[in-house]
Parts: sequence; structure tokens; C-alpha cells
Amino acid sequence: MKTKKSIKKENLSKLEINQYNDWFFLSIFVLTTLIYFSSQLFGSSFFWEDFVEYVYPFQTYAAKSSSNGFIPFWNPYIFSGMPFLADLQVGFFYPFNRVLSFFIDSNGHLSVWGLQFIIILHFLIAQISFYFMMRAKGVSQFASSFSAIAYSFSMMMVCHVFHPMIVYHLAWFPLVFMLFDKSIELGNYKYGIAAGLILGMSMLSGHPQITLYEVFFLGIYYIWQIISNLVQKNNPYIINSAIAGILTIVISVGIFQIQFLTSQELAGLSLRSDLSSDIKTHGSLEYKQILNFVNPHQFGKIVGNPNSETFFEIETANGEKPPYFFYWETAFYFGILTILFGIIGLILTINSNFSKFLLTMIVFSFLYALGSNFILQDIINSLPFFGLFRNPTRMMLFTIFGFSIFAGYGFDKLINSEFINAKKSIFIAVGIVGALIIISLLGDDVSDVARNSALLALVYFVIGAIIIFGLSYKKINYLIAGILAVSIMFLDLYLAGYDFNSSPENPELAYSIDNNMLKSFKDTPNELFRVNTRSYNPPFMATKRNQGMIDEFRSTEGYNPLALQRINPSLNTNDEKYDLLNVKYVLKINPENNQPYFEENFDRMPNAWFVNKTLIISSEEIGEKMKNGNFDFSKEVLLEKNPSISLNTDETIQANIVCKEYSPNYIKYEISNSNENSILVQSEIWYPSWKVFIDGKPSEVYRANYSLRAVEIPKGTKIVEFKFVSELFNIGKWITITTLVLSIVFLFINFNRKK
Repeated sequence: MKTKKSIKKENLSKLEINQYNDWFFLSIFVLTTLIYFSSQLFGSSFFWEDFVEYVYPFQTYAAKSSSNGFIPFWNPYIFSGMPFLADLQVGFFYPFNRVLSFFIDSNGHLSVWGLQFIIILHFLIAQISFYFMMRAKGVSQFASSFSAIAYSFSMMMVCHVFHPMIVYHLAWFPLVFMLFDKSIELGNYKYGIAAGLILGMSMLSGHPQITLYEVFFLGIYYIWQIISNLVQKNNPYIINSAIAGILTIVISVGIFQIQFLTSQELAGLSLRSDLSSDIKTHGSLEYKQILNFVNPHQFGKIVGNPNSETFFEIETANGEKPPYFFYWETAFYFGILTILFGIIGLILTINSNFSKFLLTMIVFSFLYALGSNFILQDIINSLPFFGLFRNPTRMMLFTIFGFSIFAGYGFDKLINSEFINAKKSIFIAVGIVGALIIISLLGDDVSDVARNSALLALVYFVIGAIIIFGLSYKKINYLIAGILAVSIMFLDLYLAGYDFNSSPENPELAYSIDNNMLKSFKDTPNELFRVNTRSYNPPFMATKRNQGMIDEFRSTEGYNPLALQRINPSLNTNDEKYDLLNVKYVLKINPENNQPYFEENFDRMPNAWFVNKTLIISSEEIGEKMKNGNFDFSKEVLLEKNPSISLNTDETIQANIVCKEYSPNYIKYEISNSNENSILVQSEIWYPSWKVFIDGKPSEVYRANYSLRAVEIPKGTKIVEFKFVSELFNIGKWITITTLVLSIVFLFINFNRKK
């Protein structure tokens, strides 16, 4: 039984450790963010890899489009044309992405600094989000800030900066979980609604894999809590709790529909619609990588500076060497002190229902991350959606999330416990972490990079042990311990990953192009054409693959993981494909001096032309028959279903066609002298959301010549209009709007309702 004196002392202790203003800790988060990304914020280094190749050009096109007041459903500038808005990774409706529209410079390009700033801002959001989640769990201020920094600058966050949609999801997740947890604990609808609104917003940032993992985590927690409440009978608001938790998922899914429905249409037609089992296990964690818990560079180090020595040396269970990008796909390091305090917190709080849940998810995420090296991924992949993704190590976000929480718990437990009560957990933590560091340091084939990193880990370990024993023996007070722990842990994570995203190459300079070349690449409605800027044999690229999106010229090249399955016509040579795709300039390599040059293609088909002969071939056979056949595409077209119009193959078509307007979402043609029924063939990529209107009346767009479009043209036709009209988008839009309106109304009602 506690005496009045002991209770008073305990309450005083809680008061003492929570006496600081929250703004003090928020300013710490601003400072850590500024320090970690100082070189990017002040222009001396830049993000790299997919940031340059994918994120920058795609967000440039999105920002320019929205600043001009239209939604870019179609992207005519890469791969001869492909859907844009339907590409979930673009995250067009994510609010922070739309802020980018204010960062368009005088050249019409998106500011690299502006894009980097928005990404970096989410590291600040992540810290604030995690801090308040921990405070809601009753954790002290310094312990909460310690946990927040550990989570936010973990290698999983830092190494996915060039996949910012992952960072955006993870930045908001702690706040979502805090509100979701409150909704179940208190049976209060307003928290469930707020969690749904924020989760739905983060879903719009565009990473379906992390969306799935987060919803899975919330779903398991929901079931866990509801069952626990039923068994223990300790929640008088069990029905309200059940409804409040469901509200979160329903609202977030409803908000997501403006993006989800159109993305589902693209997913079924993309190259990623049918991943092989081998690809699904890409990025599997190896058992030996358990050493990455204490040494982020145990198997090498890769950074953005091409002048630095970088390597990644690891063999899979099959003896194969994975590609270099497995380095960041399997990175998850979150600091020596985080592990030390985390193990202590886990052991000392294991009897709580929440700690048992977190431990379960930590074990689950690690076993799932093993991918092909363990059976769990095969089992879980039988669930809906899980089998669509590779890189199972991304599931380690649960391990990082859980350990970061346990670290805060551990810090507070040491503050409020005597050594005799904490010694078991302390010795277990010190023993496990110390043993792993020694193994990391003394391995047979340890590189200099790994050894230096292990020696640093040893230094952090010693300092961490001093802080832990000092706290447990009450030799270090709360303030000193908090400052030391936060500083050392941040230093650890800073040195582990600050240079990963520090490339000296400015992405904007990478997209510089000769003005005369660019001028020649620009087409007009009077002369529509494409350009090819890449040679495959020998390999050479005259521009970046997504250059067309930056400078608005129509290219056959591109880089996008969600490219359509049917991009190019199914022909044997590139020259044949370029003819049918209306390519005016083709990149060639002079065999005499090995110099690149552009050759004008005079054999190209126009943007649109008439034929009066059709050959019907099934979808399954058209690719092969097109390669093996000898077709005159200027006179006949290969279709996959019979047209309804009758054609006179004996007559020569006299009609003329002129393009009057060409924009990403709309094309208008004017036809004269249309004396016979005919088929109009376009050198434009077929997609189901493209609709055609003949003199204002809707007609059917056929898939022609494997990947192009064709329409029936009755004689006498005057105007042909192609419009991108996505019925799925319109349905999703109204679901999202309805969800938002109802959510805000009910949120307002619940805030103003008496308890």
C-alpha cells in the first residue's frame, strides 16, 4: 500500500517531468529537421534517384496542370501517351502536392527547392505527430520527443525520401493511430471521424502498399481491442467504440475513392497487373540482416554522391547478389539508444494489453519482412491485395513504430523505477545489444565501412548504458538524461543517413536541353508528331526518359513502374513501331564516329488517317499475328472486334482531316469531302476512358493495331472529338465529396454535443 508521502512524491515526479511547454519540444523538432536536411534546404545538395527520374517530372506536370486550372487525366508526353491522374503514385489530390502549384518558376518548371521543401516538411510533421501520440499515451515530454525523433529519422523514412509518398503516409500515421485509439477507448465518434479524415488524406498521397499495411495494422488493433473489451468487460461504451473505429475506415476509404476507382482501371492494364512470385519477394530481408538493428552499414553503404565510394555486399539465401537498390529497400535502422530503451520498455510494460499488441506486430512484421526466407509472406499474400506488392521489408514499419513507442516507455520506467525493479530488463537489453554489436564488429568479412559503423555503435552503446544505469540509480536527473538521450540518438541517426540523400547534381540541370533541339521537338495541331530520344543498340539517351513532361514535347520514351502493357504496336523493329506511332525524329548513332544524331523519319504515318479495309483478330492473337504478318497500315487496320459500319473496299477514300485542337484531355478534328464510310485510325494509345463524339453523337473507340485507336466515320462526317471521360472518376468524385461533407457535418455535431 502506498503511503501519502510516497503518493505525493510520485505525483511530484510526474509534475516535474512534464513541466515544460510543448512549444519547446516543437522547436527541437524544427531544429532537428533543419540540421538533418540543411544541405538540401540551403541548396548545396539535392535528392536523387527516383526523385530525379520520376518524382520531379511527374510533379512538375501535375503542378503546371493544376496551376493552369485543369485536371490532367492524360499524359501525352511519355510512352506515346498514358493515363496520368489514374497513376496513384502521382497523388494529384493530396493537399500538400497541390501546394506545389505555387512553386512554378519563370521557366514553367517546378522549383526543385519547393518540391524538396514539401518532402522535408513531412519529417517535421512526423515528429509532431508521433510526439502527440506518445503524450496521449501518458508518456513524458522528453521521452515522447525521443520516440518521435527515433521514428521520424529512422532509415526507412530517410531512405525513402525519393519515394515521398511513403514518407507522407508514415508522417501522418501516428496522428491517425492516436485518434483511432481514442475513438475505441472512449467510444467517441469525433475521434473516429477525425482519424478517418486524416487517414483518407494520407491515402491520397499515393502509395497503395503502405496504405494497405496501415489499414491492416488498424484493423488488427481494432479487433484486438474489441475482443479485449468484451473479455475484460471494462469498457461501458463497447458499442460506441465498435462504431467509432469502423467510422475511421469507412471515411478514409470514402475519401480515397476519387483516386482509387480510376487507379483500379489502370492497374488492370499496367505492366504490374500480374507480378510473378519471384518479383513479389524482391526486397526480402535476409536473416543475417538482423545485424542491421545495430549497424546500418553492416553490408555496405550507398549515398547519393557519385564521387563517394558506395557498395552493397550481401548474398541472398540462394547465393545471389541482389541489385543495389535492395540497400534502401531493406534499410530500417532506428538507433542504438532506441533499441536499448525499447527492450527495457517492452519488458517492463509487457503485462499491458497495448504492449502485447505492439510486440505481436513487431514479431509479425519482422517475419513477414523475411519474404521468401520464411513462410509468413506466402500465407498473408493469400489475403486480398497483399499479393500485389513486392519489397516485403516495408512491413518493418511496424517494428520501427513499435520500438519507438517502447523506447519512450522504457525511458519513463527508468525515471520512475528503482534499479532493483528494472535490473532484469536493463541487463537483458544491454546483453542483447552488446552481443549484436560485437558480432557485427568481429565478423570474418567485415568491411572497413561496417567496422567503423560498428565502432560508432559501440560508442553509442556505452553512452546509452551510462544513461540507463545513471537513471536507474537516480544519479542523472530527468532533464540531463532527456537532453543526452535525444542528442546522442539524433547524432546516431544523423551520421547513419544524412549523406544518403546528398547528391551534388541539381535535378533541374539534369533536364536542361538545347533550345534549338527543344524548338524542333515541339509539335502543333497543324503538324502533330512524336520524337524518339533513346537508342537501345548501342545504348544512349539524348534526354532524360521523362524529359517530355518537363518541356512538353511528345516522346516515345518514359519511366513509370505503372506503364501500360500495350505501349508500342506489336512489330518486329523499332523503326516499324516509330512509323506507326507518327515519330518524326529518331535518335541514331553514327557507326563511324559513335556520335548520336537525330534522323527525320519520312515514312511515318500521320497523327490520323483513313482506311477502308479491316482485319479482325482476337485480343489473344493480335500481338503475334501483327509481328508475323505483312500489313499495309496505310490502307488496312487490325481490329479486335467487328465494326458496325459497312465499308466499300473498292473505292478510294477522298476525305481530308485537319486537327483543330490538341490538348492532353481533348482532341478535335475537322473532316471535309467525306464521300465514303471509313475507319479513322489514330497514332494515339488506346485507353477505355477515351470517348469519341461524331458530329456531337457518341460512338465507339476501337483498339486498333494492337495499341492504337480507331473509330467508324460515316460519310458526310464533319467533326470528330476525342474526350477523356472517366465514369469511374466521376463516381469516385461524388463518393469523396459526399464523404467529406457528411464527415465534417458529423464532426461539427459531435464537437458541440454534450458528453
